[in-house]
Order: sequence, then C-alpha cells, then structure tokens
Amino acid sequence: MKILFPIGTLYPSQAGGPSNTVYWMARALVAQGIEVTCMATNHGAEQEIEADRWLSTSYGRVIYFRARVHQLPLKMILAAARQIRHHDCIHLNALFYPPSFILAAIAVWKKKAVLWSCRGNLDEAALRFSRWKKIPLLWVIKKLLAGPGTTFHATSAVESAHIKRHFGPNVRLVEISNYMELPTPVPRHAQKPYLLCVGRIHPVKALDCLIRAVSISKTFLRSAFELWLAGEDSNTHAMELKKLVDNLGLENRIRFIGHVEGDAKQALYANAYFSILPSYTENFGNVVIESLAQGTPVIASKGTPWASLETHQAGFWVDNAPESLAQAIDNSLLLPDDAYTDYRKHAQQMAKEQFDVFKNIHRWIAIYRLSMNTIQIR
Repeated sequence: MKILFPIGTLYPSQAGGPSNTVYWMARALVAQGIEVTCMATNHGAEQEIEADRWLSTSYGRVIYFRARVHQLPLKMILAAARQIRHHDCIHLNALFYPPSFILAAIAVWKKKAVLWSCRGNLDEAALRFSRWKKIPLLWVIKKLLAGPGTTFHATSAVESAHIKRHFGPNVRLVEISNYMELPTPVPRHAQKPYLLCVGRIHPVKALDCLIRAVSISKTFLRSAFELWLAGEDSNTHAMELKKLVDNLGLENRIRFIGHVEGDAKQALYANAYFSILPSYTENFGNVVIESLAQGTPVIASKGTPWASLETHQAGFWVDNAPESLAQAIDNSLLLPDDAYTDYRKHAQQMAKEQFDVFKNIHRWIAIYRLSMNTIQIR
C-alpha cells in the first residue's frame, strides 16, 4: 500500500494542527510497513529543513518545497501531480487549499482513491470567512470531485453532519478522531498557578468569551490564578484582545505569552491547573489531547466535539457564553484536592486509551484499504 500526503505545512512546522497530525499518522503508517510519501512547502520550517530535495525520514519519503506563494506552491503541485500515479491513495487535508483542489481533480481523473480530511472547513462559522470564494468551490467539489472514488473524513458527528449537508446524504464518509504520538509526561513543579489556553489567536476561537469569563469568575478574581494565552500574538485580533484585557482591568491577571512549542509547550501543559478551549467551532482540537497527555484536565466549549471529557471525568464541556465558561472555571478552581487528583489521572488515561496513534493506526489502514477497494470495484 502506498499513500501520498500533499499538505501545505508539515512537521517540524507548527503552522496549524494538520502539520503534526499528518506527521504522527505517517510515522505510525511507516512503522506498520506502509509506503508513505509526504510533500509540503517549507513554510514554518525554513530553518530546520533543507528544501527542494528528497529526504528519507521516520515518516516516509519526504520533500519540502520553497514557495513564494504559500497558497499556490507551483513546484509542489507539479511534483505531487507526477507522484499520484505511483500511489494507491492520496490523502488531502484541507478543502479550500488550492493544491488540494487541483490534486483531487487529477486523482479523480486518474482513478485513484482520494481520502479528503475536511479539518473543520465546513462549519458555518468557518465558512463566514471568504464565503464568496468557498461556496462556488463547494459546488464544483460536489458536482465533479465527490464521486464514489472520494471519501471524506470527519473527526466528529457534528462534522459528519456538515459534510452531508453540503455534499448530500449519500456521500462516502468516514468518521474517525485524530490521533497523536503522545508526548512523554513532564513532571510538575510548583510555580504561580495558571489556567492555560493554547492555539491560534483568531476570531473563530472565541477568546473574547474566555477573557470576559475570567472577568466575571468570582473564584478566579479572588484567587492567585492567572490566565495564560499561548499563540502568535502579533496579529490584529490579538491587539483587539489585549485592548479588551486592558479595558476590563485584567492586565495583571491575563498574560499573552506568544507562540510556544516543543518541550516548553509540554511543560506549559503539565504545569497548568486546567486547559481551556473556547471556540465557536472546532472540528477536533489537538490541543485537548496534548493537555490530557500531560494529565491536565480541560474545559472545552460546546463549539468543540469534546462531550467525552465529562464522560471520562477529565474535564468540563459547557456553553461558549462567558457566563457558562465562568461557572466552569469556578467549578474547576473549587475542586477538592482529591477530586482534582482524580481528574488529572482520568485525563492521562483518556489520552492513552483513545488517542495514541500507534495503538489506533490500524483503523486508518482499514479505511485506506476500503477506499482502494471501491476504486477497484469501479
């Protein structure tokens, strides 16, 4: 079996969740004897990776292309188009990334199996951005590319519903969560207590709701806790959020700590009291697994597919309104020590049992085989 992953950015780049998700999947597939080819731009990995040459890695045969225009990396598109005929399945990782759209058309023409991960692109909150471009593209995908050789991938029941709404109830669809290579647990050490939110600073992430939530959380305001926001904070929306923090008089309680990765990020998760994921929409949220893997429970909003946090007593799943988030923060900070210890234990167990990529990669292999069989039957 030979799988091709064309993707905009790939580990060691940290420009988006799929950069890591595809890397972890590829490593696990290679460990099972599957032939994997990854093709990406070098965006976000310019200093770590030599561009424009094939590399032999633990995650397959890989090449990173220099690209002046990240949204239209011509060298990558041309090279990937030539590779399609040598592979059994092409796995795409964004609906509206131009190379995905172009390569899907070529794969369909060449009668190759296409696995297309939607990555939250079809949520109504996400479609609001550049809607005028996206709706015509969805029509073309539905009419020309969503045939029997194309299987769409959702990470939750909500995302499955979005896919069916746009491509029809009979669209080929698989629903499977993201998996990751779980990091080594980091020992906790005493320091100033904090709540943590890690991720892209963007309007869809509802960070304004979280900031307003801590401003009305009586338990938080009476405590020594701070809220730390980790993510690239030089964009316009980050400036708006910092102004909101100042207006609420929380400049000494909320810290923007910038982009964090590697061991520093794992230590950040391990030492947080709770992580929080407040988002208007999230098809999955790798940050939740990263937090759970370090034994740190999570508060997630109902714009995210994390009801299982409460099932496993590893966190809370609440409405995205500031009042609901504030109540969840109050509840978490008021947990007795023994109950909080149990939450940490359950968090780590949940990560190990449900999201370890090496334990679950057989599910993806079965999906690839099914997609290939569909092409052969045709």
